[in-house]
Amino acid sequence: MNLLFVLSQKELTGAETYAASLIEGLKDRGHKVALVSDTLTIPIEASYYPVDIGNRKSIIKRIKHIGVLSKIIKQEKIDLLHAHSRASSWVAYFASQIADIPLITTAHCIYPVHLSSRLFSCFGKKVIAVCGAVRDHLIRDFGVNSKEIFLIPNGIDTDRFRSQGQGTRGQEILVSWIGRFSGPRGRLIEVMVEKVVSVVKKAVPNLIFLIVAGGNRPLSLEKKVSAINAEFSCEVIRFAGFRSDIPNICASSNLVIGAGRVALEAMACDRPVIALGENSCLGLIMPQNLDLGIYTNFGDCSPLQPIEWDKLALSIIDLLKNKKEAERLGIWGRTVVLAQFEIGRVTKEVEEVYKSALVK
Repeated sequence: MNLLFVLSQKELTGAETYAASLIEGLKDRGHKVALVSDTLTIPIEASYYPVDIGNRKSIIKRIKHIGVLSKIIKQEKIDLLHAHSRASSWVAYFASQIADIPLITTAHCIYPVHLSSRLFSCFGKKVIAVCGAVRDHLIRDFGVNSKEIFLIPNGIDTDRFRSQGQGTRGQEILVSWIGRFSGPRGRLIEVMVEKVVSVVKKAVPNLIFLIVAGGNRPLSLEKKVSAINAEFSCEVIRFAGFRSDIPNICASSNLVIGAGRVALEAMACDRPVIALGENSCLGLIMPQNLDLGIYTNFGDCSPLQPIEWDKLALSIIDLLKNKKEAERLGIWGRTVVLAQFEIGRVTKEVEEVYKSALVK
C-alpha cells in the first residue's frame, strides 16, 4: 500500500512519536509511507511535505490545504490516508472524498465537542482509538458507530526502549519528568516543582529532578526552579531541553513521571512510572491500577480530578527508598509492554484496519 500520514502540530507530540514508530513498522512490512505535517521533529525516513495543517482559523487556508493534499495523493499514488488529529482529519476527509480513497483517523486524546464537530465529525471510514476512554468518548460525544472503532494502543519499539542495566545511575537518584511546556502539561510541571520537589529532596538528599521538554520555558517556571536550587545550594532541578535520546533518559532514571507514550516508553526500559496526566494523577503504575492506566492512556485521557500533591510526594519518597520494589515494578512493567504494546503487534493490527477500509 501507498499511505499518506497527515498530522498537525507545532511541537513534538505523542502523535508524532506514534506516527514515527508506526511508519517504521509499516515500512518493514513492505508499505510506502509519505507524511504531511506542520513540523517534523523526529527524523523519519519517509517523503515529508511541510504544510501548516494546524492553521484552522481561515477557511481559505483549509480549502488550500485540501488542494495540496489532493496533489500529494495523486503524486504519491496514495491508496489510503491516515490522519492523527482533528485538524488533520477535517482536511484529509475532504481530500479523501475527492480522490475516492479511504480515510482512517487515529484519535489520540479527548477532543473538545462543538455542534459543528458533532455534525461533521470527519473521522473517515474507520477510527482507531488509542485507549478505552477515547473509544467511549467517540461513541458518546461524536456518535461514531462502535463497529467502526478499533481499539489499538500506542506501539513501542521494545528494541530501542529497553533496560540498560542497574549500574548506569551512579550515586544520584534521578527522577525524570518528560513532557512539554505548552498547555496543561506546562502548568503541571510548575505546580510539581513548587509542591513536590522540595519535599522529596529533604527526604532523599541525593535527588536530582530532571525536566525533559523542548520549546520555550515559562519565566515563572525558571524562577521557581532557581528558588529551589538556591534553597538547597545545589542544582536539584535540571533543565534537559529537547532530547532525542529518550530511551537513555528513561533507562538512566530511577523513576519517570509522565503520561501516555512516556509512561509506556519508561516501562519498556524497566523503569517504575508515576502516571501524571493533564487532568489527574493515577500515581505509581502497578498491577492494581494497570487496567485504569491502559483505559486512560496512563492518565492522558482521565476525567478532571484534583491532584493530591502531598500524597504524590510521599509516594515518590516511598518508592525511591525501596529499591527492591522499584526493580520489581520495573521488570513487571516491561513484561506488560512486551505483551500488549510491542510495535510489531500494533502495526499488524493497524494494517488489518487498512485492509478492511480498502474493501469496497
